[in-house]
Amino acid sequence: MSKVVLEVMSPRAVLPSDPPAGLSAPRPETLSGKKFVFIPQKPACAEFFKALGAVISERYPGTSFTILPGGLGTDIPDGILDKCDVWLEGVKTTGGHRTPLAIKMEKAGKPGACITVDDFVVQRNRELRCFGMPTMRQVVIPAYDFFACETKPEKLRKIAEDNFGQIVDVLTRPLTDEEMHPKPFVYDYGNMVFEGDTYAEAFEKFHQHFTENELNDGLPVIPPTPEAVKWMLTGTSRDPDEVLGLFPPGFGKATVEKVAVNAVMAGAKPEYLPVILAAVECCLDPGFDFYHISTGSLASRALIVVNGPIAKEIGMNSGMGYLGPGCRANNAIGRAVNLCMINLGWSFFRVECGYQGQPERYTHLVFAEDEENSPWESYAVSRGFSPEDSVVFMDECTYTNRLGPGGGMSFPPLELEMQKMAAMLKSGYPALVPDKKRVGPPSPFTIETDIEKKINTACFQFALHLSFARQLHEAGFTKQSFAQWLCDQHRIPWEDFSESQQEKILEVAKKGTIPGLAVDDCRPGGTIPTINPQRVTLFVAGANAGQVTGFYGGGLGSNLLGGGLGMVCRKVTGATLTKAGR
Repeated sequence: MSKVVLEVMSPRAVLPSDPPAGLSAPRPETLSGKKFVFIPQKPACAEFFKALGAVISERYPGTSFTILPGGLGTDIPDGILDKCDVWLEGVKTTGGHRTPLAIKMEKAGKPGACITVDDFVVQRNRELRCFGMPTMRQVVIPAYDFFACETKPEKLRKIAEDNFGQIVDVLTRPLTDEEMHPKPFVYDYGNMVFEGDTYAEAFEKFHQHFTENELNDGLPVIPPTPEAVKWMLTGTSRDPDEVLGLFPPGFGKATVEKVAVNAVMAGAKPEYLPVILAAVECCLDPGFDFYHISTGSLASRALIVVNGPIAKEIGMNSGMGYLGPGCRANNAIGRAVNLCMINLGWSFFRVECGYQGQPERYTHLVFAEDEENSPWESYAVSRGFSPEDSVVFMDECTYTNRLGPGGGMSFPPLELEMQKMAAMLKSGYPALVPDKKRVGPPSPFTIETDIEKKINTACFQFALHLSFARQLHEAGFTKQSFAQWLCDQHRIPWEDFSESQQEKILEVAKKGTIPGLAVDDCRPGGTIPTINPQRVTLFVAGANAGQVTGFYGGGLGSNLLGGGLGMVCRKVTGATLTKAGR
């Protein structure tokens, strides 16, 4: 009996082929008298470096130390090279962090190493490889030790002492030829063939291979045969070889064809492909930190909302159960984005999972706004698009809240429902907290250094069910006026802020960069806005007997890098099988 042959295309995006850089900065024979620069990954990691510095000082007299601010950018600060003989970066305890600063220090002729807890070594290795220095040295410490240290000086010192020998070794051991001349990364991107006596056997081999090599999401996928991918590409007029960009975090080359391969695996129809392509382009927007969604420890997922006529043409759900199973279009679009994260971005879901895993990552949060029944204009129109345009919007979502208005359990007055939603807004993210009302000792995460940035960081999206939206409309509210009303419920009396905060708030008020904040508010009896209404987005989706659902991103993946205030968006183009999106 002849074998059943199942040939499939590789879903992996091709990684940049630039040759990797090796280590070249000579390692010192001794650390005595050396100038250390410590690069904390997070503000709390600075406390570890203080403890480590004390241990180094005792064992190597004459040393000096500079600790950079936690969460620093990727560029070497001015003058820091003159203060540096050796450096250490870390402690890597979470996902969303990049290592170019460490690599730039090494390339500038300063020897050093990265410190990583053992749970994140796999991710660190990928970072070093994709940023072009795979043989960068690492100090690996047990995650338990660091996570259980309570930031107590004596426990941090013990971690420093227990790993001191390893730290000295990576900073002083002479370079090897392999470290100076690393081999390039090699991967076979060709088609794969699976054989079996039956199709079921060939399919099981295919599924097992994709699972073991992290090419799927763990669930069975549709085999991306050449014929299936060719069929998927009939949904777009765009060239299969068109490069959309480099997909984070591994920065694989995202082409139209590679997106189509992953769309096949997700169970999409060709009609969905233009929407999936627009969603992928949102992921690649230079003003959008999709790197954080892919790698962060907050279990983030993408919030993907579709406006325009293509949503109805392809059968997207905007009503009852719009976030749940049962709608092929919503779920396949979201699953395709997730598979692109895995295969185009080379993301490792065993590490980049928010510690406990995030089931919403399978399909992300995908829905269409109910423009047909909404009493207001669509979000796309409010952003300046035409009603005939089909647009995909995206933001980071760190968690959701369904405990707002609606739900069918009771039917309170509109005023109470509005207050309930205002409470949802406050629960999403404490945008600005007066020093006088802080609880517990100050920490690096609660000290406001830039109040303007703080107010413009929090981002909120709400899906209002139809009954609630209609009630608000009948009461005279527009989307914009209701967003303003929600924010006004959280204005704080001027007197509640400390003197230093008042100085910063007044400075921002004079600049006029915060809606609702005027110089006249900065006085006794005045009130200060804590949330920017331009970062409160309202959609209409769900059943009449529905719930209001809040999506909170905290601004971590939002369109901040480019200075924008709205969700990142891309217009759907190149559609061939629908009237819209052409």
